Amino acid sequence: MVKSLKGRVAATTALVSMILIVGVAVGIEFFVYGELRSSLQAQLDTQVKLVAEQLDDKMRGKFLALHRMARHIGAPAAMTSAQFDAFANLSVSMPETFNTLFVAGPDGRMLYDSTFPATAIDIADRAYFRQLLAGAPQAVSGLIAGRITRSPGIVLAVPVVDAQGKVIAVIGGAVNLLRQNFMVDLASNAIGETGRYCVTTNEHPPRYVIQADVTKILAPVGAVQTLCGVRVPGAKEILPMHPLVARATMATTGWSVVAVMPGAEAFDPLARVRRRVILLAMAAIGVAAFAMWWMARRMLRPLDTMRDLVLRSAGDMRAVQSLPVQRADEIGALANAFRDMMEQLGDRTEALEMSREAARAHVRRMQEIADRVPYLVAFLDGDERFAFVNRACEMRLRRPREHILGATVRELLGASLYREFAPHLARAFAGEAATFVWDFGEDAAFRCFEVSYQPEWATPNVLAGVHMFVRDITIERSNERRWRRESHTDHLTGLLNRKGFDQALAAAVRRAREGAGAQALLFVDLDRFKRVNDTWGHALGDELLGRLAKRLVASVREGDALARFGGDEFAVIMRDVRDVRDVERTARSILDAASRPMVLSVAEVTVGACVGVAMVACAEDKTPAMLFEAADRALYEAKHGGRGRFVLGDGAGAGDGDGVRAV
Repeated sequence: MVKSLKGRVAATTALVSMILIVGVAVGIEFFVYGELRSSLQAQLDTQVKLVAEQLDDKMRGKFLALHRMARHIGAPAAMTSAQFDAFANLSVSMPETFNTLFVAGPDGRMLYDSTFPATAIDIADRAYFRQLLAGAPQAVSGLIAGRITRSPGIVLAVPVVDAQGKVIAVIGGAVNLLRQNFMVDLASNAIGETGRYCVTTNEHPPRYVIQADVTKILAPVGAVQTLCGVRVPGAKEILPMHPLVARATMATTGWSVVAVMPGAEAFDPLARVRRRVILLAMAAIGVAAFAMWWMARRMLRPLDTMRDLVLRSAGDMRAVQSLPVQRADEIGALANAFRDMMEQLGDRTEALEMSREAARAHVRRMQEIADRVPYLVAFLDGDERFAFVNRACEMRLRRPREHILGATVRELLGASLYREFAPHLARAFAGEAATFVWDFGEDAAFRCFEVSYQPEWATPNVLAGVHMFVRDITIERSNERRWRRESHTDHLTGLLNRKGFDQALAAAVRRAREGAGAQALLFVDLDRFKRVNDTWGHALGDELLGRLAKRLVASVREGDALARFGGDEFAVIMRDVRDVRDVERTARSILDAASRPMVLSVAEVTVGACVGVAMVACAEDKTPAMLFEAADRALYEAKHGGRGRFVLGDGAGAGDGDGVRAV
């Protein structure tokens, strides 16, 4: 135990220094960890939401195919297996759309099954079947295991109704979760190096729909430490790096799309910095303890001298003569105490200067820490002048620190740029924290920054200044822009996908309703495309679709929107149509483009197309669904009237190049 005054002073000073250093280091880590976690979580949430929307688009496309079949199937009870096969081949692409297609009667017995035609199956007890009989427009099963294959999968089904609205059959399609499809592909995608996606049901407890380990499909979902098959080790650090987990709910099925990234990977840079900071803090504590012990001995050395002088004054007159009075009584003791106090005052003046030097060293240390932060960190005084900047500010402003300190924000940014920052800066100097995003430029020159102003109060009523933090989020926002753009584009043809088409169709109908002009919707369905896939393979089919997409772009007007639904189905939205003959010319141009031979990598291929057209007149009050159904009916009429035809719906004419008739 330390008994001397010098030892106690040194030990206490070292302890206070250690607490300050550790407190600053931990505080900085908490701040950086919180900011980094919020940023990474926001990115992961956005990414998972986009994935869920894409899965919903796929599901809606499959339901659309089933509804189309239900409208056109006729009388299922009177159809033969060969008729069912022909109808299925004409309606959907197998197995791109479904792994199995079936038709069941109202009693639940199978009328047709594309995979097990000879197996008697009864689905009367299935929940989705009962929902359709009760009047639901469509239904999706829960996660099930096939009765014959025992493979995990889901079933999508819609009712077939007669003219009186009575359910006369049910058309359904099954998706096998162990075969290659859009959901299985999701399980193989990694987030970072070790993160994973998975899809879980909305049951209690939930089960896996999609998981990287296929043996876990249909199994109950485990704890967070093993979610999506990502094993997160137990936290042993003082500040554990918890995993990042993001969820988004699918609107079509109610399932949850989950993404998990282990904290060890997400915050690995922070962990490396933490180890270095710990070593630096330990070294700083050791140096501070030794320096304070040495400083305590030096500061208290005059006390030893004063003690010796008082002891000698009792028997040494020459020592007494050094005192203000020449006697060893209470007055002499008081005078000696006063002299001692004056000498201590001088010592304390010296100590004060040393403390100031220590404070300056502490400021330099804080400057060094701030210079290591990649964000722009600055402090503005009450006159909006820079009182503190870090190295990142120097690099961004391209000026040395001495040219920045003392300058105002307006002087450094210029009048035009200052006007963008002024409203937020005024809020901060009014005592309110302000955060905003500043971006400029396009494409490769695009830049985006998150700017945060935090006021600092000298007293409850006096503002000392404003802390400024600027973070470069260009990469994050660029990725967000790219993800949003890709979510509206078909990857094979570069045209709009179903989601982009829905937005363009809604905008066209709105323009017509507002009086901008008539709008036309053209549905294009290829003839003999399945034969190309069956003969040459899907690779050549994809090449044909890409080549045809370029021809379609050249066949329509500039400004018209083109989309691919999937398979061999395309759509054209013609804006502000002045004459129906423009629509007819476009339809004939599309038929000509589709019928001309195409020289592909393997062979010369000739296909054809049918076109169904619907229009909405200027100022007419129609919904996108009404226009969609009218074009779909016209396409159906064109396909069943022969190849290479187009049909104009809604009271216009229909033609195949030789004649005209009404729909």
